[in-house]
Amino acid sequence: KKRGHIMFFSAGKTAILAVLSFYSPPSSTRCFFLLPPLYDETPHRRRRRTSFITATTTTMSSISVGENNMKSLTKEDLTPQQQHQQQRQQQQNQPQQNQQRDFPRTFYRRKLPSTLISFSSPEGRQVFQSAVANGGVASFFSLIEQLQTQPEPAYCGLTTLVVILNALAVDPRRSWKGPWRWYEESMLNCCIDIETVKQTGITFTTFACLAKCQGLDVNATYASDSTLQDFRRTVKETCTNSPPSQTSQPTSFLAVSYSRKTVGQTGSGHFSPIGAYDEASDNVLLLDTARFKYGPHWIPLERMFEAMMPLDPDTGKSRGYVVLSYDGRGEGSDGEGDDGLSHLPQSVLFRSNKSKDFLRREYKRYLDGVLEEGRDSGQDAIELDRVISYWTRNHTNSSFIWELVTPQLQPVDSKEIKMVNSLRCVIQKLIKMDEGGKTFNSCSLNRAIASSPGGECCTGSTCNSSARVLEVSPAEAIYIVYLGSLPSEMRKKIIYGACDELENDEIDDAVREQLLAEAALISYGFEECDVDF
Repeated sequence: KKRGHIMFFSAGKTAILAVLSFYSPPSSTRCFFLLPPLYDETPHRRRRRTSFITATTTTMSSISVGENNMKSLTKEDLTPQQQHQQQRQQQQNQPQQNQQRDFPRTFYRRKLPSTLISFSSPEGRQVFQSAVANGGVASFFSLIEQLQTQPEPAYCGLTTLVVILNALAVDPRRSWKGPWRWYEESMLNCCIDIETVKQTGITFTTFACLAKCQGLDVNATYASDSTLQDFRRTVKETCTNSPPSQTSQPTSFLAVSYSRKTVGQTGSGHFSPIGAYDEASDNVLLLDTARFKYGPHWIPLERMFEAMMPLDPDTGKSRGYVVLSYDGRGEGSDGEGDDGLSHLPQSVLFRSNKSKDFLRREYKRYLDGVLEEGRDSGQDAIELDRVISYWTRNHTNSSFIWELVTPQLQPVDSKEIKMVNSLRCVIQKLIKMDEGGKTFNSCSLNRAIASSPGGECCTGSTCNSSARVLEVSPAEAIYIVYLGSLPSEMRKKIIYGACDELENDEIDDAVREQLLAEAALISYGFEECDVDF
């Protein structure tokens, strides 16, 4: 043949090896293949086989090259016979490809270790009846109403906090779905970026930080700094009713951070609320938020304490337990003591992520340097014009402050709207009353106050021009940072002294306390920016 030749090598009557070598342009591929052995074929049958080999040379050549060579041919290049052969070959290869594909391993729940008692088991129900009889279910009903399954494998800490916040009836003051306000995990992003939590979870210190930012009183204790007796006393205080309060709603709940391995479970660190305590058996009820893995179960209190002792490799410290309390926003606050750092009401003006800690550290170093200079001249606090200079980049960029903070969402009811308006009114008047406020004229004071994120003075990458955010000016934001840079007694003197001079009926104690809280939140961020959560 012009395109090639066929060579037959005979090995007696046992077999015939046929080798086909096709001479074609360089872009083509040569093909070599074997035919089955032929036994005592007649000349007629041999001619038929030879004809078949010659007729299917192109087809067999294409097939032998493999799937990649066939893909290079379009449908128009193939004869009907070749198209049928290609389709048949693909169907034959499909099962093999499916068999070779790797499917991820999946799980449906885990079996509890024998040392733990499932809440729904007959034994678990008996323990619960004993806990009810002994008054150890003070926390149970409020928590079980809000118990939910964590939406991400690493969300145990966030979901535990969400369950407790909703059980304490804390108003998040932001929309969840439609007109409804309700806590969900995505709202807890003040101390750490939510995307980071999906990958790594949170540590014990981050959990405490998140709780403080939501306005809770936080009493966190490392297990290494506590004793079994201390833990048992805390469990009784949060889970056991005293007779006068049998009908009252609980105002505090207990959460634990512990090692699953220590209690014989799979996994590592985990967070859970403590739902009940049975004094007769000395068991505590863990309301596990990872219900896809383990349901609620009873665990001996001593074993629970032991599970909090192992060191967390991310912090080098033990895990622990934390009491979260809330008796209503602003109630019982007198502005004394530790400046409310254990009970931080939510900011109604600004938001700021933990990812901005590098900016806080830079400003903190700047603030320390200014204070060091001031000690020589008898000044014990930074002046407003120095704060203005820093956060406007020497009066060249009034929107730089939006790299640190961003405005909150618009308030959702009349009470909150009134609070925001009153706060902004006080801040604007404080700016005008302060001698250092005139420094804002370099950016035009009126323009700075009137502008809002997304407006004329806001060009930072973090600004949000959505109508859902407050129209807070750079001047107002910088002044709050200034107050947060002052000692607590000095900022209180400024706020209460100035508000008395303003003689405005809308400026009451609630407005003063909220303004102090806004400054305290900024100050807390500066203090904690060096802590590795």
